[in-house]
Amino acid sequence: MSSPAPVTMSNLVSLPIRCYQKSFLKGDFLSLEPDLLWRLEYGFIRSIIWNYDGQAATLGIWGPGDTIGKILSQTEDCDLECLTPVMMNGLPLPRISSTELQEATLSHLQQSQTLLKILHCRPMPLRFLKLLNWLAYRFGHPVDRGLLLDLRLTHQTLAEIIGTTRVTITRMLGVFEREGKIEQLHQHRYLLNAYNISV
Repeated sequence: MSSPAPVTMSNLVSLPIRCYQKSFLKGDFLSLEPDLLWRLEYGFIRSIIWNYDGQAATLGIWGPGDTIGKILSQTEDCDLECLTPVMMNGLPLPRISSTELQEATLSHLQQSQTLLKILHCRPMPLRFLKLLNWLAYRFGHPVDRGLLLDLRLTHQTLAEIIGTTRVTITRMLGVFEREGKIEQLHQHRYLLNAYNISV
């Protein structure tokens, strides 16, 4: 009996759903099986580790179309937190082609390196603006005046990502808005002015 042909993540949605689909609520922490990869269909997740003082350090942020799994994590103690409601489709690791696995691994490496580069920017306002720009390019939606960032990240979550305080985030957002760089919308959504966005 021949083994099943490898299935790519791009045609994963055509597989029978059965036990390969999972949904989670905002704030849930994921416990992923070691022999599965998961493709995000909607929602956003961040991968985090915990510092010695109990503070969260963000390693990556993942959204629709991204692939996550234990095999892609470079740290044993990495947690995955749902930033929004999430739905994922899973695929057994033996059925994933080596090319797809390499692409997923490379994507994780690239995103983690980009985030690490942002987190080393100085001063803090520049770091925060670069984070907003990066998130907008990755997950934003083009609108007439720029990019709409609809992740609905709280000020506390943004503070944890860049290593500052919630009060500092609130103050910097106010400054950015007065400078015309962003517009703060309802429910933690942000519109980034097209003329002020840089990669």
